Amino acid sequence: MAETITAADGPRLIGQLKEQGLLPDSCRCVYAAGSLVRGWGNATSDLDLYVVTDDPFVWEGEADFHPVSLEPDRVGVAVPQFGALRGDVEYWTTGQFDQLMAKISWEEYRSGRDTGATVSQIERDCLVKLQHAVALDGADWLAERRQQFADSAFGRTIAARSLDLADTFAEDALGQLGSGDPESALLTAKLAFGYAADALLAHHGEYGTTAKWRSKKYRAAAPTVLPFERYWEIETMRTYDPEDPGRWIEDVIGCVRRVSMEVEV
Repeated sequence: MAETITAADGPRLIGQLKEQGLLPDSCRCVYAAGSLVRGWGNATSDLDLYVVTDDPFVWEGEADFHPVSLEPDRVGVAVPQFGALRGDVEYWTTGQFDQLMAKISWEEYRSGRDTGATVSQIERDCLVKLQHAVALDGADWLAERRQQFADSAFGRTIAARSLDLADTFAEDALGQLGSGDPESALLTAKLAFGYAADALLAHHGEYGTTAKWRSKKYRAAAPTVLPFERYWEIETMRTYDPEDPGRWIEDVIGCVRRVSMEVEV
């Protein structure tokens, strides 16, 4: 188990950023996020840090960038060492955060546009990590953004998009099963179930961008419509019978349908 990062680590980490020339003279906020903040880290976990400035920060030395559908259209990334921990430091501007919040506003959601499709994976990761972020500097700025996020339509957007995909794959799985293709139906049913689980998590305020932390988030959310034990039974295919794949697939699709009835979109 790796160490858990808290606000008390702020002076040390801020100092190390400065020593490596990776902290601008003026910034709105520096915060830590990700698995090491939630206490889920391990020996190979990266330390995720976010540095927020009014203007784009350019540092000397090696740099990488993540493309985003914002203005500016890229986010700087540095990968320094913090003692034994490998860092992943992203540099965002306040303007980019303004644009992100506009994308997940209730106005956008109610417009009927597929707002989920306009938020890239990098942008979604940034938003999800806000929820449990810890300020190392600029706590007021972070608190304001976290409240904006909590008041946004992000959860409803993720739930709606995940449910739509779950329903689509569920129908496909039944069609494949009916046509005598149980192997394809099995794989498609697993996809449907994964999206249904993500929708249920979003309904309970736990947002996933990949399956990597789904079990952890599921335990934290503790939904009653599909308790963890039942979820894990399906996720691990514990009751799957190769001699009767149709029964398992139809059972999984039934769970997907129950989740669809539970989640509000």
